[in-house]
Amino acid sequence: MQTADRLRAARQQRASRLVAWLAALAVLIAFFLFINSTYFTVGTVVVEGNKYITVEEVLRIAGIPERVNIFRLKTAEITDRLMHDLRVAEVKVERRFPASIVIHVKERQPLAFVASQYGFVEIDRQGVVMVALKNLKQIKVPVITGVRLGNVYVGDQVNNPGLSNVLTYLAALDEDTLNNLSEVNIKSPDEIIAYTVNSVHIRVGDSQRLAEKARLTGEILQEITTKKMAVEYVDLNYTSPIIKIRDR
Repeated sequence: MQTADRLRAARQQRASRLVAWLAALAVLIAFFLFINSTYFTVGTVVVEGNKYITVEEVLRIAGIPERVNIFRLKTAEITDRLMHDLRVAEVKVERRFPASIVIHVKERQPLAFVASQYGFVEIDRQGVVMVALKNLKQIKVPVITGVRLGNVYVGDQVNNPGLSNVLTYLAALDEDTLNNLSEVNIKSPDEIIAYTVNSVHIRVGDSQRLAEKARLTGEILQEITTKKMAVEYVDLNYTSPIIKIRDR
């Protein structure tokens, strides 16, 4: 009698384990079907942080198809593809449930154009060549004159002490002030002159206090605009900047 009871109990345990295993399998199958359902198909791709690169360009470079399940989307591959574009400094790709992908882009900021052997190149604050052009059709950042680069290619990093000082100065400017400059001329290592789109020239001088000079440049140009001053030049070589009013 005891043996029969033990056999019956053993059969019941096996049956219970089988039921539990089947239930777990059913849950796994249901979960697999759920995450592969259209519920998790990308409905929206949000691109954040871009200014110079269009949303369309980001999506094309990222290679995201129109409809894809977000669990099948490989964010590392998207990041890698975008990071191969020299205009991109940093990328973060994340899933936003249930059906969105967010791509946050930090762009390299173009600071200036410089003449090269075959035309002009656009460089960022590290001196990395972002774009090479034969002619300048649209000037959106200042042109650095007084220096000419040799045979440089997209992706090269320019190593020029005089140019490095100018980039340090330009990188410290706010965006409005940077857009207000048309040219920065390197007359010598100790004589840098910036020109605004309104023909005001700013005597930046040598490589000392460049961050401070950049701050003063922004403040003074804002004052000139606000007060509608007719200014010939601004001299930043002194602790107290000199503002020369244009002769009437």
